[in-house]
Amino acid sequence: MKIKNIALYNCLTLIISSLYIPVNAGEMEESITVKNPTTANSLQDSQNAQLLLSDSESYSETAQTQDILDENNTTIEYTLTPLQLTPFDPMTVETANTLPQGAFYTTYGANIFSTGSEGAGTGLQVYNGSIDYGINKDLQIGLALSFFDDTLSTRFNGRQTDFGFFSLAPRIKYKFIDKDNYDVAVIGSLEWLKVTSENGLFNGGDRSSQDNTLAGTIQVPFTYSFDDVYQWHVVGGLSVFPDTVNNGGDFYGTFFNIGTGISFKFAEQFGFFADVNVPLGPGGNSVNTRGDIGKSVVWSAGLNYLHSPAVGVDLSITNRLGSTPATRLLAFPPDGGNVGVGLNVRYTPDIFANYAPSFGDTPMTPLTNRDKQLLFDGFILTTPNTIRQGAFSLDTGLSPNYNFQLGYGLSNNAQLEFTGQQIADTDEPIGNSFKLGAATKLNFLNQANGDPFSFGIRGAFGESSDAGDGVGSFSAEAAFTYSANDNIALFFNPKAGLFGDNRILGAGLGINFQPFPGLQFIGEVTPMVSNDPTVWAAGARYMPPKTNFGIGVYGSNAAGSTNISNVIRQKDNNVSVGFNVMWLLGNN
Repeated sequence: MKIKNIALYNCLTLIISSLYIPVNAGEMEESITVKNPTTANSLQDSQNAQLLLSDSESYSETAQTQDILDENNTTIEYTLTPLQLTPFDPMTVETANTLPQGAFYTTYGANIFSTGSEGAGTGLQVYNGSIDYGINKDLQIGLALSFFDDTLSTRFNGRQTDFGFFSLAPRIKYKFIDKDNYDVAVIGSLEWLKVTSENGLFNGGDRSSQDNTLAGTIQVPFTYSFDDVYQWHVVGGLSVFPDTVNNGGDFYGTFFNIGTGISFKFAEQFGFFADVNVPLGPGGNSVNTRGDIGKSVVWSAGLNYLHSPAVGVDLSITNRLGSTPATRLLAFPPDGGNVGVGLNVRYTPDIFANYAPSFGDTPMTPLTNRDKQLLFDGFILTTPNTIRQGAFSLDTGLSPNYNFQLGYGLSNNAQLEFTGQQIADTDEPIGNSFKLGAATKLNFLNQANGDPFSFGIRGAFGESSDAGDGVGSFSAEAAFTYSANDNIALFFNPKAGLFGDNRILGAGLGINFQPFPGLQFIGEVTPMVSNDPTVWAAGARYMPPKTNFGIGVYGSNAAGSTNISNVIRQKDNNVSVGFNVMWLLGNN
Protein backbone atom coordinates (compact mmCIF):
# COMPACT_ATOMS: atom_id res chain seq x y z
CA MET A 1 0.00 0.00 0.00
CA LYS A 2 2.86 2.38 0.81
CA ILE A 3 4.23 2.66 -2.72
CA LYS A 4 0.75 3.36 -4.10
CA ASN A 5 0.35 6.13 -1.54
CA ILE A 6 3.78 7.56 -2.38
CA ALA A 7 2.95 7.48 -6.09
CA LEU A 8 -0.38 9.21 -5.44
CA TYR A 9 1.35 11.79 -3.22
CA ASN A 10 3.98 12.53 -5.88
CA CYS A 11 1.32 12.73 -8.59
CA LEU A 12 -0.86 15.14 -6.59
CA THR A 13 2.14 17.32 -5.74
CA LEU A 14 3.23 17.41 -9.40
CA ILE A 15 -0.29 18.41 -10.47
CA ILE A 16 -0.34 21.13 -7.82
CA SER A 17 3.06 22.45 -8.87
CA SER A 18 2.29 22.28 -12.59
CA LEU A 19 -0.70 24.59 -12.19
CA TYR A 20 1.60 27.53 -12.87
CA ILE A 21 1.54 28.47 -16.56
CA PRO A 22 3.90 31.33 -17.49
CA VAL A 23 2.21 34.09 -19.45
CA ASN A 24 3.93 35.64 -22.43
CA ALA A 25 4.33 39.39 -22.24
CA GLY A 26 5.47 42.02 -24.65
CA GLU A 27 8.21 44.54 -24.22
CA MET A 28 8.26 46.35 -20.91
CA GLU A 29 6.59 49.74 -20.90
CA GLU A 30 6.54 52.28 -18.14
CA SER A 31 3.80 52.21 -15.50
CA ILE A 32 2.33 48.83 -16.49
CA THR A 33 2.33 45.43 -14.86
CA VAL A 34 5.16 43.38 -16.30
CA LYS A 35 5.33 39.59 -16.62
CA ASN A 36 7.98 38.18 -18.98
CA PRO A 37 7.79 34.69 -20.48
CA THR A 38 9.74 31.66 -19.33
CA THR A 39 10.95 29.83 -22.42
CA ALA A 40 13.10 26.82 -23.09
CA ASN A 41 15.34 28.83 -25.39
CA SER A 42 16.05 31.83 -23.23
CA LEU A 43 15.14 30.50 -19.80
CA GLN A 44 15.34 34.11 -18.70
CA ASP A 45 14.03 35.32 -15.41
CA SER A 46 10.35 36.18 -15.41
CA GLN A 47 11.48 39.70 -14.59
CA ASN A 48 14.27 41.10 -16.80
CA ALA A 49 15.19 43.46 -14.03
CA GLN A 50 15.05 41.85 -10.61
CA LEU A 51 13.50 43.86 -7.80
CA LEU A 52 15.56 46.75 -6.53
CA LEU A 53 14.17 47.27 -3.06
CA SER A 54 14.54 50.91 -2.18
CA ASP A 55 12.71 53.94 -0.87
CA SER A 56 10.69 53.85 -4.08
CA GLU A 57 8.90 50.72 -2.85
CA SER A 58 5.22 51.22 -2.10
CA TYR A 59 2.37 48.96 -1.02
CA SER A 60 -1.29 49.07 -1.97
CA GLU A 61 -3.26 47.72 0.97
CA THR A 62 -6.52 47.51 -0.95
CA ALA A 63 -5.10 45.75 -3.99
CA GLN A 64 -2.52 43.80 -1.94
CA THR A 65 0.25 44.70 -4.36
CA GLN A 66 3.64 46.34 -4.19
CA ASP A 67 4.97 48.78 -6.76
CA ILE A 68 8.74 48.75 -7.25
CA LEU A 69 10.96 50.74 -9.58
CA ASP A 70 13.44 48.66 -11.53
CA GLU A 71 16.91 49.79 -12.57
CA ASN A 72 15.39 51.58 -15.60
CA ASN A 73 12.93 53.48 -13.38
CA THR A 74 10.08 51.42 -14.80
CA THR A 75 7.26 50.72 -12.37
CA ILE A 76 6.66 47.01 -11.89
CA GLU A 77 3.59 46.03 -9.90
CA TYR A 78 3.72 42.66 -8.15
CA THR A 79 0.94 41.04 -6.20
CA LEU A 80 1.83 40.06 -2.65
CA THR A 81 1.61 36.31 -2.18
CA PRO A 82 -0.56 34.76 0.56
CA LEU A 83 2.69 33.86 2.32
CA GLN A 84 3.56 37.56 2.57
CA LEU A 85 0.18 38.83 3.72
CA THR A 86 0.01 37.14 7.14
CA PRO A 87 2.24 35.05 9.40
CA PHE A 88 2.22 31.34 8.51
CA ASP A 89 -0.73 29.44 10.00
CA PRO A 90 0.05 27.03 12.89
CA MET A 91 -0.25 23.27 12.39
CA THR A 92 -2.89 21.90 14.79
CA VAL A 93 -5.33 24.80 15.23
CA GLU A 94 -7.39 26.32 12.45
CA THR A 95 -7.25 30.07 11.81
CA ALA A 96 -9.71 32.60 10.40
CA ASN A 97 -7.25 33.69 7.69
CA THR A 98 -8.60 33.24 4.16
CA LEU A 99 -6.97 33.44 0.75
CA PRO A 100 -7.37 36.36 -1.65
CA GLN A 101 -9.74 35.72 -4.53
CA GLY A 102 -8.15 33.51 -7.17
CA ALA A 103 -5.13 32.56 -5.05
CA PHE A 104 -3.85 28.98 -4.71
CA TYR A 105 -2.02 27.74 -1.60
CA THR A 106 -0.35 24.34 -1.44
CA THR A 107 1.67 22.40 1.12
CA TYR A 108 3.61 19.15 1.12
CA GLY A 109 5.86 17.50 3.67
CA ALA A 110 6.30 14.82 6.30
CA ASN A 111 6.44 14.36 10.06
CA ILE A 112 9.04 11.80 11.12
CA PHE A 113 8.73 9.91 14.41
CA SER A 114 11.28 7.67 16.11
CA THR A 115 11.14 3.95 15.36
CA GLY A 116 11.75 3.14 19.03
CA SER A 117 12.56 -0.45 19.96
CA GLU A 118 9.95 -2.05 17.70
CA GLY A 119 9.81 0.01 14.52
CA ALA A 120 11.95 -0.57 11.47
CA GLY A 121 13.54 1.63 8.86
CA THR A 122 14.77 5.20 9.06
CA GLY A 123 11.74 6.56 10.87
CA LEU A 124 7.96 6.53 11.03
CA GLN A 125 6.88 8.98 8.35
CA VAL A 126 3.46 10.61 8.11
CA TYR A 127 3.20 12.23 4.68
CA ASN A 128 1.00 15.28 4.12
CA GLY A 129 -0.18 17.44 1.24
CA SER A 130 -2.89 20.00 0.56
CA ILE A 131 -4.21 22.52 -1.94
CA ASP A 132 -6.61 25.43 -1.25
CA TYR A 133 -8.22 28.00 -3.52
CA GLY A 134 -9.74 31.38 -2.70
CA ILE A 135 -13.17 31.71 -4.31
CA ASN A 136 -13.47 35.20 -2.86
CA LYS A 137 -11.90 37.01 0.07
CA ASP A 138 -14.21 35.26 2.56
CA LEU A 139 -14.63 31.79 1.04
CA GLN A 140 -12.08 29.14 0.19
CA ILE A 141 -12.18 25.45 -0.68
CA GLY A 142 -9.48 22.83 -0.53
CA LEU A 143 -8.35 19.24 -0.42
CA ALA A 144 -5.97 17.75 2.17
CA LEU A 145 -4.19 14.40 2.27
CA SER A 146 -2.40 12.47 5.05
CA PHE A 147 -1.16 8.89 5.16
CA PHE A 148 1.00 6.56 7.24
CA ASP A 149 1.92 2.88 6.89
CA ASP A 150 4.57 1.44 9.20
CA THR A 151 5.40 -0.67 12.25
CA LEU A 152 4.78 1.37 15.39
CA SER A 153 7.56 2.10 17.86
CA THR A 154 5.81 0.37 20.78
CA ARG A 155 4.17 -3.03 21.19
CA PHE A 156 0.39 -3.13 21.42
CA ASN A 157 -1.07 -5.87 23.59
CA GLY A 158 2.43 -7.36 23.78
CA ARG A 159 2.93 -7.69 20.02
CA GLN A 160 4.80 -5.79 17.34
CA THR A 161 2.06 -3.94 15.48
CA ASP A 162 1.65 -2.56 11.98
CA PHE A 163 -0.66 0.42 11.57
CA GLY A 164 -1.77 2.39 8.56
CA PHE A 165 -4.18 5.18 7.80
CA PHE A 166 -5.08 7.17 4.72
CA SER A 167 -7.22 10.31 4.87
CA LEU A 168 -8.48 12.37 1.93
CA ALA A 169 -10.39 15.45 3.04
CA PRO A 170 -12.35 17.97 0.99
CA ARG A 171 -12.70 21.10 3.11
CA ILE A 172 -14.34 24.51 3.05
CA LYS A 173 -13.73 27.70 5.05
CA TYR A 174 -16.03 30.71 5.31
CA LYS A 175 -15.11 33.93 7.12
CA PHE A 176 -18.34 35.43 8.43
CA ILE A 177 -16.85 38.22 10.57
CA ASP A 178 -14.19 40.43 9.00
CA LYS A 179 -12.99 43.34 11.14
CA ASP A 180 -9.88 45.49 11.06
CA ASN A 181 -8.08 43.55 13.79
CA TYR A 182 -10.01 40.30 14.19
CA ASP A 183 -11.81 37.69 12.09
CA VAL A 184 -14.08 34.71 12.78
CA ALA A 185 -14.58 31.80 10.39
CA VAL A 186 -16.06 28.33 10.22
CA ILE A 187 -14.24 25.35 8.69
CA GLY A 188 -15.77 22.02 7.79
CA SER A 189 -14.41 18.80 6.29
CA LEU A 190 -15.78 15.41 5.30
CA GLU A 191 -12.98 12.85 5.16
CA TRP A 192 -12.54 9.43 3.62
CA LEU A 193 -10.55 7.46 6.17
CA LYS A 194 -8.94 4.07 5.54
CA VAL A 195 -7.62 2.31 8.66
CA THR A 196 -5.39 -0.79 8.65
CA SER A 197 -4.60 -2.32 12.03
CA GLU A 198 -4.00 -5.48 14.08
CA ASN A 199 -3.42 -6.81 17.61
CA GLY A 200 -6.34 -5.00 19.21
CA LEU A 201 -5.30 -1.57 17.94
CA PHE A 202 -8.46 -0.22 16.26
CA ASN A 203 -9.23 -3.88 15.68
CA GLY A 204 -11.62 -6.36 17.27
CA GLY A 205 -9.12 -9.20 16.81
CA ASP A 206 -5.45 -9.98 16.32
CA ARG A 207 -5.25 -10.39 12.55
CA SER A 208 -4.63 -7.42 10.32
CA SER A 209 -7.77 -5.97 8.77
CA GLN A 210 -8.73 -2.86 6.88
CA ASP A 211 -11.80 -0.65 7.09
CA ASN A 212 -13.00 2.29 5.00
CA THR A 213 -15.09 4.85 6.81
CA LEU A 214 -15.96 8.53 7.02
CA ALA A 215 -14.93 11.20 9.51
CA GLY A 216 -15.39 14.92 9.72
CA THR A 217 -14.96 18.05 11.76
CA ILE A 218 -16.39 21.54 12.20
CA GLN A 219 -14.09 24.17 13.67
CA VAL A 220 -14.81 27.82 14.51
CA PRO A 221 -11.57 29.84 14.75
CA PHE A 222 -11.14 33.39 16.04
CA THR A 223 -8.00 35.20 14.87
CA TYR A 224 -6.86 38.48 16.44
CA SER A 225 -4.20 40.45 14.54
CA PHE A 226 -2.16 42.73 16.76
CA ASP A 227 -0.41 44.05 13.65
CA ASP A 228 0.88 42.69 10.33
CA VAL A 229 3.36 40.37 12.01
CA TYR A 230 1.63 38.87 15.07
CA GLN A 231 -1.61 36.87 15.34
CA TRP A 232 -3.35 35.03 18.17
CA HIS A 233 -5.78 32.22 17.40
CA VAL A 234 -8.52 30.59 19.49
CA VAL A 235 -10.61 27.72 18.13
CA GLY A 236 -13.40 25.46 19.29
CA GLY A 237 -14.93 22.59 17.41
CA LEU A 238 -16.49 19.18 17.10
CA SER A 239 -14.97 16.11 15.42
CA VAL A 240 -16.88 12.99 14.47
CA PHE A 241 -15.21 9.60 14.00
CA PRO A 242 -16.81 6.14 14.14
CA ASP A 243 -17.03 4.52 17.56
CA THR A 244 -15.66 1.25 16.15
CA VAL A 245 -13.78 0.02 13.07
CA ASN A 246 -12.30 -3.26 11.86
CA ASN A 247 -14.71 -5.79 13.36
CA GLY A 248 -15.54 -3.92 16.54
CA GLY A 249 -12.21 -2.35 17.44
CA ASP A 250 -12.53 0.80 19.55
CA PHE A 251 -12.11 4.05 17.61
CA TYR A 252 -12.14 7.74 18.53
CA GLY A 253 -15.87 8.47 18.44
CA THR A 254 -17.16 12.03 18.79
CA PHE A 255 -15.36 14.72 20.78
CA PHE A 256 -15.30 18.47 21.26
CA ASN A 257 -12.02 20.37 21.32
CA ILE A 258 -10.65 23.77 22.21
CA GLY A 259 -7.29 25.16 21.17
CA THR A 260 -5.13 28.23 20.94
CA GLY A 261 -1.99 29.27 19.13
CA ILE A 262 0.22 32.13 18.01
CA SER A 263 1.94 32.94 14.74
CA PHE A 264 4.60 35.60 14.56
CA LYS A 265 6.93 37.07 11.92
CA PHE A 266 10.08 38.45 13.55
CA ALA A 267 11.60 39.40 10.16
CA GLU A 268 10.42 39.64 6.57
CA GLN A 269 11.47 36.05 5.86
CA PHE A 270 11.42 34.41 9.31
CA GLY A 271 8.63 33.48 11.68
CA PHE A 272 7.56 31.28 14.58
CA PHE A 273 4.40 29.42 15.52
CA ALA A 274 3.16 27.38 18.47
CA ASP A 275 -0.23 25.88 19.22
CA VAL A 276 -2.06 23.42 21.44
CA ASN A 277 -5.37 21.57 21.11
CA VAL A 278 -7.23 19.96 24.01
CA PRO A 279 -9.92 17.26 23.52
CA LEU A 280 -12.96 17.60 25.78
CA GLY A 281 -14.86 14.37 25.08
CA PRO A 282 -17.09 12.46 25.18
CA GLY A 283 -14.89 10.48 22.78
CA GLY A 284 -11.13 10.69 22.64
CA ASN A 285 -8.23 11.57 20.36
CA SER A 286 -5.56 9.08 21.46
CA VAL A 287 -5.06 5.37 22.05
CA ASN A 288 -2.88 3.48 24.56
CA THR A 289 -0.94 0.24 24.12
CA ARG A 290 -3.98 -1.82 25.18
CA GLY A 291 -6.10 -0.27 22.44
CA ASP A 292 -8.15 1.87 24.86
CA ILE A 293 -9.29 5.28 23.62
CA GLY A 294 -8.26 8.27 25.75
CA LYS A 295 -7.55 11.97 25.60
CA SER A 296 -4.19 13.64 24.99
CA VAL A 297 -3.17 17.22 24.38
CA VAL A 298 -1.98 17.71 20.79
CA TRP A 299 0.58 20.42 20.08
CA SER A 300 3.13 21.72 17.63
CA ALA A 301 5.81 24.41 17.48
CA GLY A 302 8.19 25.47 14.79
CA LEU A 303 10.09 28.01 12.74
CA ASN A 304 9.11 29.38 9.33
CA TYR A 305 11.44 30.53 6.59
CA LEU A 306 10.17 32.37 3.51
CA HIS A 307 12.80 31.53 0.88
CA SER A 308 11.06 33.49 -1.87
CA PRO A 309 7.73 35.32 -1.97
CA ALA A 310 5.99 32.14 -3.14
CA VAL A 311 7.96 29.41 -1.32
CA GLY A 312 8.21 28.88 2.44
CA VAL A 313 9.63 26.11 4.61
CA ASP A 314 8.60 24.99 8.11
CA LEU A 315 10.77 23.06 10.56
CA SER A 316 8.65 21.89 13.48
CA ILE A 317 8.10 19.39 16.27
CA THR A 318 4.72 17.85 17.03
CA ASN A 319 2.86 14.89 18.49
CA ARG A 320 -0.11 15.00 16.10
CA LEU A 321 -1.04 12.10 13.83
CA GLY A 322 -2.19 13.71 10.57
CA SER A 323 -2.65 17.05 8.86
CA THR A 324 -6.19 16.93 7.50
CA PRO A 325 -8.72 18.99 9.49
CA ALA A 326 -9.88 15.95 11.51
CA THR A 327 -6.65 13.90 11.81
CA ARG A 328 -4.56 16.90 12.96
CA LEU A 329 -6.56 16.72 16.22
CA LEU A 330 -5.44 13.11 16.83
CA ALA A 331 -2.35 12.16 18.86
CA PHE A 332 0.29 9.90 17.36
CA PRO A 333 0.02 6.44 18.99
CA PRO A 334 0.48 5.55 21.70
CA ASP A 335 -0.93 8.43 23.80
CA GLY A 336 0.81 11.19 21.85
CA GLY A 337 4.04 10.50 23.70
CA ASN A 338 6.19 10.15 20.59
CA VAL A 339 7.43 13.54 19.32
CA GLY A 340 8.12 13.87 15.62
CA VAL A 341 10.15 16.31 13.55
CA GLY A 342 8.30 17.92 10.67
CA LEU A 343 9.56 19.40 7.43
CA ASN A 344 6.92 21.14 5.37
CA VAL A 345 6.99 23.23 2.20
CA ARG A 346 4.37 25.92 1.51
CA TYR A 347 3.98 27.04 -2.08
CA THR A 348 1.66 29.56 -3.73
CA PRO A 349 1.60 28.90 -7.50
CA ASP A 350 1.68 32.01 -9.66
CA ILE A 351 -1.44 31.44 -11.74
CA PHE A 352 -2.02 34.78 -13.46
CA ALA A 353 -1.25 36.46 -10.12
CA ASN A 354 2.07 38.15 -11.03
CA TYR A 355 4.08 37.26 -7.90
CA ALA A 356 7.68 38.42 -7.57
CA PRO A 357 9.94 35.41 -8.31
CA SER A 358 12.47 36.19 -5.56
CA PHE A 359 13.54 38.64 -2.86
CA GLY A 360 16.87 39.34 -4.53
CA ASP A 361 17.96 42.91 -5.21
CA THR A 362 20.35 41.92 -8.02
CA PRO A 363 19.03 41.54 -11.58
CA MET A 364 18.89 37.93 -12.76
CA THR A 365 20.96 37.58 -15.92
CA PRO A 366 19.93 35.45 -18.92
CA LEU A 367 21.37 31.95 -18.78
CA THR A 368 24.43 31.27 -20.92
CA ASN A 369 25.09 27.91 -22.54
CA ARG A 370 27.47 27.11 -19.69
CA ASP A 371 24.87 28.12 -17.08
CA LYS A 372 22.41 25.66 -18.62
CA GLN A 373 24.97 22.85 -18.39
CA LEU A 374 25.49 23.51 -14.70
CA LEU A 375 21.76 23.40 -13.93
CA PHE A 376 22.00 19.60 -14.09
CA ASP A 377 23.43 17.44 -11.32
CA GLY A 378 26.63 15.57 -11.96
CA PHE A 379 26.74 11.79 -12.15
CA ILE A 380 26.78 11.38 -8.35
CA LEU A 381 27.10 14.99 -7.11
CA THR A 382 24.43 17.67 -6.78
CA THR A 383 24.52 21.13 -8.30
CA PRO A 384 23.43 24.06 -6.10
CA ASN A 385 21.77 25.77 -9.06
CA THR A 386 18.01 25.71 -9.63
CA ILE A 387 15.98 26.11 -12.80
CA ARG A 388 13.96 29.29 -13.29
CA GLN A 389 10.39 29.74 -12.14
CA GLY A 390 7.87 27.73 -14.17
CA ALA A 391 10.48 25.72 -16.09
CA PHE A 392 11.02 21.94 -16.06
CA SER A 393 14.13 19.79 -16.23
CA LEU A 394 14.34 16.08 -16.96
CA ASP A 395 17.35 13.83 -16.45
CA THR A 396 16.85 10.17 -17.33
CA GLY A 397 19.27 7.27 -17.07
CA LEU A 398 18.85 4.59 -19.71
CA SER A 399 21.50 2.12 -18.59
CA PRO A 400 22.49 0.09 -16.62
CA ASN A 401 19.59 0.81 -14.24
CA TYR A 402 16.69 3.01 -15.29
CA ASN A 403 16.24 6.26 -13.37
CA PHE A 404 14.58 9.62 -13.80
CA GLN A 405 14.74 13.02 -12.12
CA LEU A 406 12.00 15.52 -12.98
CA GLY A 407 12.49 19.06 -11.69
CA TYR A 408 10.08 22.00 -11.54
CA GLY A 409 11.00 25.61 -10.76
CA LEU A 410 8.81 26.74 -7.87
CA SER A 411 10.59 30.09 -7.98
CA ASN A 412 13.91 31.36 -9.30
CA ASN A 413 15.72 29.81 -6.33
CA ALA A 414 13.55 26.85 -5.28
CA GLN A 415 13.09 23.57 -7.10
CA LEU A 416 10.80 20.58 -6.56
CA GLU A 417 11.96 17.19 -7.84
CA PHE A 418 10.41 13.76 -8.35
CA THR A 419 12.79 10.84 -8.64
CA GLY A 420 12.74 7.18 -9.56
CA GLN A 421 15.75 4.87 -9.32
CA GLN A 422 16.47 1.21 -9.95
CA ILE A 423 19.32 0.66 -7.50
CA ALA A 424 22.10 -1.78 -8.37
CA ASP A 425 22.99 -4.70 -6.11
CA THR A 426 24.80 -3.54 -2.97
CA ASP A 427 26.17 -4.97 0.27
CA GLU A 428 23.81 -2.70 2.23
CA PRO A 429 20.34 -3.77 3.49
CA ILE A 430 18.51 -1.27 1.31
CA GLY A 431 17.24 -3.65 -1.37
CA ASN A 432 17.42 -3.13 -5.12
CA SER A 433 13.74 -2.64 -5.89
CA PHE A 434 12.66 0.50 -7.73
CA LYS A 435 12.70 3.54 -5.43
CA LEU A 436 10.30 6.46 -5.78
CA GLY A 437 10.99 9.73 -4.03
CA ALA A 438 10.74 13.49 -3.93
CA ALA A 439 13.17 16.28 -3.13
CA THR A 440 13.28 20.03 -2.57
CA LYS A 441 16.30 22.15 -3.42
CA LEU A 442 16.86 25.74 -2.25
CA ASN A 443 19.49 28.00 -3.79
CA PHE A 444 21.02 30.78 -1.67
CA LEU A 445 24.00 32.01 -3.70
CA ASN A 446 24.40 32.10 -7.48
CA GLN A 447 27.78 32.87 -9.02
CA ALA A 448 26.15 33.56 -12.40
CA ASN A 449 24.27 36.36 -10.68
CA GLY A 450 27.33 38.01 -9.14
CA ASP A 451 27.90 35.99 -5.96
CA PRO A 452 31.44 34.70 -5.26
CA PHE A 453 30.27 31.08 -5.61
CA SER A 454 27.03 29.10 -5.82
CA PHE A 455 25.48 27.45 -2.77
CA GLY A 456 22.32 25.45 -2.15
CA ILE A 457 20.82 22.72 0.01
CA ARG A 458 18.72 19.71 -0.94
CA GLY A 459 16.63 17.25 1.05
CA ALA A 460 15.07 14.06 -0.35
CA PHE A 461 13.15 10.99 0.73
CA GLY A 462 12.59 7.68 -1.03
CA GLU A 463 10.43 4.62 -0.57
CA SER A 464 10.83 1.11 -1.93
CA SER A 465 8.30 -0.16 -4.46
CA ASP A 466 8.37 -3.54 -2.70
CA ALA A 467 7.57 -3.54 1.02
CA GLY A 468 9.51 -6.80 1.39
CA ASP A 469 12.63 -5.49 -0.33
CA GLY A 470 14.33 -2.52 1.20
CA VAL A 471 13.47 0.36 3.49
CA GLY A 472 12.69 4.05 3.23
CA SER A 473 15.53 6.53 3.05
CA PHE A 474 16.39 10.18 3.58
CA SER A 475 19.26 12.22 2.26
CA ALA A 476 20.38 15.77 2.99
CA GLU A 477 23.18 17.66 1.34
CA ALA A 478 24.84 21.01 0.86
CA ALA A 479 26.18 21.86 -2.58
CA PHE A 480 28.88 24.38 -3.49
CA THR A 481 30.11 25.25 -6.98
CA TYR A 482 32.90 27.61 -8.00
CA SER A 483 33.42 28.43 -11.67
CA ALA A 484 37.06 29.39 -12.08
CA ASN A 485 36.34 30.46 -15.66
CA ASP A 486 33.97 29.59 -18.49
CA ASN A 487 35.53 26.14 -18.84
CA ILE A 488 36.23 24.85 -15.31
CA ALA A 489 33.75 24.39 -12.46
CA LEU A 490 34.69 22.85 -9.10
CA PHE A 491 32.17 21.09 -6.84
CA PHE A 492 32.07 20.43 -3.08
CA ASN A 493 29.09 18.38 -1.91
CA PRO A 494 28.85 17.29 1.77
CA LYS A 495 26.00 14.81 2.11
CA ALA A 496 24.32 12.50 4.61
CA GLY A 497 22.24 9.42 3.88
CA LEU A 498 19.94 7.59 6.28
CA PHE A 499 18.22 4.24 5.72
CA GLY A 500 17.18 1.68 8.30
CA ASP A 501 19.74 1.79 11.10
CA ASN A 502 22.47 3.00 8.74
CA ARG A 503 23.98 6.47 8.68
CA ILE A 504 26.34 7.48 5.87
CA LEU A 505 28.27 10.75 5.83
CA GLY A 506 30.46 11.83 2.95
CA ALA A 507 32.07 14.84 1.29
CA GLY A 508 31.88 14.83 -2.49
CA LEU A 509 34.47 16.55 -4.69
CA GLY A 510 34.17 17.07 -8.41
CA ILE A 511 35.31 18.92 -11.51
CA ASN A 512 33.47 19.80 -14.71
CA PHE A 513 35.81 20.73 -17.59
CA GLN A 514 34.58 22.08 -20.93
CA PRO A 515 37.43 21.77 -23.50
CA PHE A 516 35.26 23.27 -26.24
CA PRO A 517 31.65 24.52 -26.31
CA GLY A 518 29.11 21.86 -25.42
CA LEU A 519 31.48 19.03 -24.43
CA GLN A 520 32.04 18.38 -20.71
CA PHE A 521 34.44 15.98 -19.00
CA ILE A 522 33.30 15.23 -15.44
CA GLY A 523 35.13 13.55 -12.57
CA GLU A 524 33.59 13.02 -9.13
CA VAL A 525 34.54 11.21 -5.93
CA THR A 526 32.88 11.00 -2.51
CA PRO A 527 35.12 9.82 0.35
CA MET A 528 33.05 8.78 3.37
CA VAL A 529 33.59 10.32 6.78
CA SER A 530 31.51 7.45 8.21
CA ASN A 531 34.13 4.85 7.17
CA ASP A 532 31.88 3.51 4.41
CA PRO A 533 33.36 2.70 0.99
CA THR A 534 34.27 5.58 -1.31
CA VAL A 535 32.12 6.07 -4.41
CA TRP A 536 33.19 7.72 -7.66
CA ALA A 537 32.04 8.49 -11.18
CA ALA A 538 33.70 9.77 -14.35
CA GLY A 539 32.42 10.45 -17.83
CA ALA A 540 31.49 12.93 -20.51
CA ARG A 541 28.43 14.92 -21.56
CA TYR A 542 27.57 16.83 -24.67
CA MET A 543 24.99 19.65 -24.73
CA PRO A 544 25.10 21.44 -28.09
CA PRO A 545 25.30 25.23 -27.75
CA LYS A 546 22.00 27.12 -28.00
CA THR A 547 20.02 23.96 -27.27
CA ASN A 548 18.32 22.55 -24.19
CA PHE A 549 19.17 18.89 -24.81
CA GLY A 550 22.16 16.82 -23.75
CA ILE A 551 23.47 13.26 -23.55
CA GLY A 552 26.07 11.66 -21.30
CA VAL A 553 28.07 8.48 -20.76
CA TYR A 554 29.86 7.58 -17.55
CA GLY A 555 31.31 4.84 -15.39
CA SER A 556 30.67 4.56 -11.64
CA ASN A 557 30.89 2.21 -8.69
CA ALA A 558 27.88 3.88 -7.02
CA ALA A 559 24.58 2.02 -6.75
CA GLY A 560 22.76 4.87 -8.47
CA SER A 561 22.91 8.52 -9.40
CA THR A 562 20.46 10.31 -7.12
CA ASN A 563 19.27 10.52 -3.50
CA ILE A 564 20.53 7.73 -1.22
CA SER A 565 21.92 5.58 -4.05
CA ASN A 566 24.81 7.92 -4.88
CA VAL A 567 26.49 7.39 -1.49
CA ILE A 568 26.28 3.57 -1.55
CA ARG A 569 28.86 1.43 -3.36
CA GLN A 570 27.82 -1.42 -5.64
CA LYS A 571 28.28 -4.99 -4.47
CA ASP A 572 31.86 -6.28 -4.78
CA ASN A 573 32.91 -2.79 -5.91
CA ASN A 574 31.44 -3.41 -9.35
CA VAL A 575 31.68 -0.65 -11.95
CA SER A 576 28.78 0.04 -14.30
CA VAL A 577 28.65 2.05 -17.50
CA GLY A 578 25.64 4.35 -17.70
CA PHE A 579 23.96 6.61 -20.23
CA ASN A 580 21.77 9.59 -19.49
CA VAL A 581 19.67 12.08 -21.46
CA MET A 582 18.84 15.62 -20.26
CA TRP A 583 16.24 18.21 -21.26
CA LEU A 584 15.32 21.71 -20.19
CA LEU A 585 11.63 22.34 -20.81
CA GLY A 586 9.64 25.55 -20.72
CA ASN A 587 6.67 27.32 -22.27
CA ASN A 588 7.16 29.26 -25.51
